[in-house]
Order: sequence, then structure tokens, then C-alpha cells
Amino acid sequence: MSSLGVSAHMAILFGPANQILLAALALGLLCVIVWGYRMWWQRRPTRADRRAVVGAPPVSRGAWRKLPTWVFAVGVPVVFAIGWVLPLFGVPLLAFLVVDLIIGAVGRPPRGIAGFIRDHRDRLPSA
Repeated sequence: MSSLGVSAHMAILFGPANQILLAALALGLLCVIVWGYRMWWQRRPTRADRRAVVGAPPVSRGAWRKLPTWVFAVGVPVVFAIGWVLPLFGVPLLAFLVVDLIIGAVGRPPRGIAGFIRDHRDRLPSA
């Protein structure tokens, strides 16, 4: 069974037809990766005085809280199961979530009146 998997992976199994199919698949994957980076570059977060040329503005942190509860009820167990079955997917996903939580906790804006004044300075009446 493993020799069959190795032959399919090396494109030996079905000859030239398999090689052409796998080459097309690899080319398609490369195109998706390049286009993904291009789309990100066009709508990346930039300075406040320079808006993104294309696309909607970036979503603010915590937008996941607005999702309906059924998304969590279905999505979390499915992602957990996939991460358990495919550890090479689950471990980086877990690392990403940990780093994202740390960044969110450290980069949180100040609370209280000082944070309000800083965020609304341009709307406050001047003395």
C-alpha cells in the first residue's frame, strides 16, 4: 500500500497523464499563493493618511464575536477534529491562535478616560 502512495506521489503511477495532471495542480497552487499575496498587498493595512487602493478596509479585532453561535457549535469541533487527525495542520493552527491571543492582550488600547480622549481627540472641543 505504501509503495502505491509513493508511486502516486512521485508521478510514476499513471505515467505522463499523471505527471501532466500533477504539474497543472502544482502550477494552480502557485498561482493561488501568488494571487493571495497580491490581494493582501493591495488591501494591506497602511498608514491612516494612505488608504488601500482596492477592497474593503481591514476588519477590526474581535469581529469573530459578531458571528452566530451555530458557527461556533459546528466550526470549533470540526476544526478540532481536523487538527487532531492532521497534526501538521493542528500544531501551527494552535501556535497561531496562541500568538494571536498574546498580541491581542499586549496590544489592547488603554481603558478609561485617557483612552477615550486619545481615540476621540479630534472630536473634542478645543479650549
